[in-house]
Amino acid sequence: MADDDFPDELRDAQLRLHQARSVYRALCRELPWSVEPARGWTGEEGHYSSYRREFPASPGWTEAQRAEEARLRELVLTLSIEVSTHPYWAGLDRPEVVKARMALKHAAGVVAASGGGAGGGDSVGGSGGDRERGSVGSGSGGGDAASGAAGDGTGDAPPMSTAAV
Repeated sequence: MADDDFPDELRDAQLRLHQARSVYRALCRELPWSVEPARGWTGEEGHYSSYRREFPASPGWTEAQRAEEARLRELVLTLSIEVSTHPYWAGLDRPEVVKARMALKHAAGVVAASGGGAGGGDSVGGSGGDRERGSVGSGSGGGDAASGAAGDGTGDAPPMSTAAV
């Protein structure tokens, strides 16, 4: 499918979605591991490893951080809905929708303008949703290993799953 088969407003919405996800990922990487203030703790030794993950005390999120995380999460959700419910998709056969959706996500103009590229990806390095529920996760969810502090073994933040967003 050619990149220029997509309507301009759909391309623009996808570009805004890429950018919003990027900003959201960056914010989530910088936030403390716990929404609420929490004492530090050390995880249990694994079944197949003697490695113990340690989490420092968390000051929790400030009201400004909570508001910004909620605003960005809502923006990503709104843009996701805008892209996925665009009338353009109704004109395609069901099997073609998946191919077209992937083509739009990786269209040269959209990826280049969003600052993405070979390592840009669409996975979220951190999810505020997981942290709000208080779960820390085991790291087996396949976090964005190249994303920074999360899951890099420094103890700055717990491993995060990409499944939430």
